[in-house]
Amino acid sequence: MDLPDFLEIDKEKTTEKIERFIRDYTLSLRRDGAIVGLSGGIDSSVVLKLCINALGKDRVLAAILPERDSDKAHMRDAIALCRQLGNRYIFKKITIPVWALGAYRLFPPAFLFPRSTIEKYVRKQMENIADRLKQDPYSINLQSMSDPQLAKYISYARVKNRMRAAALFYYSELNNHLLVGSINKSEWLTGFFVKYGDGIADIMPLSDLYKTQVKEIAGYLSLPDNILKKEPSPDLAGGLSDRDLLKLSYRQLDIVLAGIEKNLTFSHIAELAGTGTEDVHRVSGIINKSEWLRQPPVDLKL
Repeated sequence: MDLPDFLEIDKEKTTEKIERFIRDYTLSLRRDGAIVGLSGGIDSSVVLKLCINALGKDRVLAAILPERDSDKAHMRDAIALCRQLGNRYIFKKITIPVWALGAYRLFPPAFLFPRSTIEKYVRKQMENIADRLKQDPYSINLQSMSDPQLAKYISYARVKNRMRAAALFYYSELNNHLLVGSINKSEWLTGFFVKYGDGIADIMPLSDLYKTQVKEIAGYLSLPDNILKKEPSPDLAGGLSDRDLLKLSYRQLDIVLAGIEKNLTFSHIAELAGTGTEDVHRVSGIINKSEWLRQPPVDLKL
């Protein structure tokens, strides 16, 4: 992957440092092992492999927690990875608790229609919201959900993620395991996570690595090609990839994010990323709008 020098990392040293961090923190909290919520995507797969390297496969548990709308291919990839690595795993559907909250009544049931039909439906809904509001739905959702249709989609997607978080903490406490999260720096800075969902864990070992850097680590760790080459997707409502929502490839996004961090001019960042300055301004706005997601609950000092 062609990246600027400021995104290059020493993969060996970075990997060793993360593994040591996982090992030390597990020991310091006197946990018997670590648990990872495994989606079949690249981030959680990297975290799983790093945990196994740090603690040994017998002390690492993967929790695969699909629901009604989950892509079955991702689940197969997650199970196949666990079998390849030899770690223990739990496969538990969270469909019933999500259904009990009434969330599935918000959108058509996936099992009644081909997945391609559901994906077209979801994409059309996002297009309708963008046309009606004359704004980017992702940017809007970071500050306001006053539009009923957007609120429906956001609540529908996020409840699944938060249900998984509850299950992960349950299994982590039941097994005296450290819950290891999978959020990367690109997701963290753009608010591309669910607050009190995948945005919480005991530790976040990838939180200072951009997505493209995580992919470099994945290649260094020799993860399977089907995971390395998979298009990133939140897999919460069919039809929307990360790029559909963020409007940039991760290569472009990471150059923009790192360029902003290094105080480069927006025109220089745009040139490096191969995009327009309007995209750099949009990403800068997203960073600012999502700041509240990165903060703990606001308390009142009396």
